[in-house]
Amino acid sequence: MDSSSAVALVTGGARGIGAAIAEGVVAAGGRVVVADVDERAGGALVERLRGGARFVPCDVTEEDQVAAAVEAAAELGPLDAVFANAGVVGVTGRIEDTGLADFRRTTDLLLTSVFLTVKHAVRVMRPQGRGAIVCTASVASVRGGLGPHVYTAAKHAVKGLVESVAVELAPSGLRINAVAPGGTVSSLSAGLMGDADDLATPYRRLAAASSSGVPTTSADIADAALFLAHAPRINGACLVVDGGDDVLAQKGRSYYG
Repeated sequence: MDSSSAVALVTGGARGIGAAIAEGVVAAGGRVVVADVDERAGGALVERLRGGARFVPCDVTEEDQVAAAVEAAAELGPLDAVFANAGVVGVTGRIEDTGLADFRRTTDLLLTSVFLTVKHAVRVMRPQGRGAIVCTASVASVRGGLGPHVYTAAKHAVKGLVESVAVELAPSGLRINAVAPGGTVSSLSAGLMGDADDLATPYRRLAAASSSGVPTTSADIADAALFLAHAPRINGACLVVDGGDDVLAQKGRSYYG
């Protein structure tokens, strides 16, 4: 992906990690389509990015809307990168209390959305013979106990989908990888703490919980996602970005304290 002329699509791009990815694409001289259901936040982001971005309303659980978002990005030129980033925490609580409708809605938002985004990205990219797809997974993709049950199951499935699709795509010149955030200062974590616009609270709490005293931010995850989009010899990987606090440090505490 040539940063100076890149064309990209980011789902769930209006806020948080997705917005940081979009900002990174434009800062490097590329153009980006931001796809999201949040038209207010998406419009504000596009305004800030001053012509480098276009907003497309998109419910990522609806195939026709995902296909339209991919097409909108492809209209800007050859599609270099697609970031399947949209997601939610979804249903929480005990397994015996989890309703089937809530289970299905959560997996639609976390897994079906990624499948649809990857499917239509490949449809456009394969004829080009090039392109990079980066899916937002989670530390809950690689270890249990770091998220709610359905979230963890869906994020494990995202990692599995990435690994499987990478095998198919490699001979076509396409790549697919996953970035796996740990606890991150974002609109998602802020919303869980009461106010999606209040980033100071998750910053303070995640900093206090971090072994380094420094929390992971949306910009950190965006840097990793953009790296994966640029790295020509990385395919089928799942890159954990958690400062060592979730996957590594939690394991270490089992032995050392």
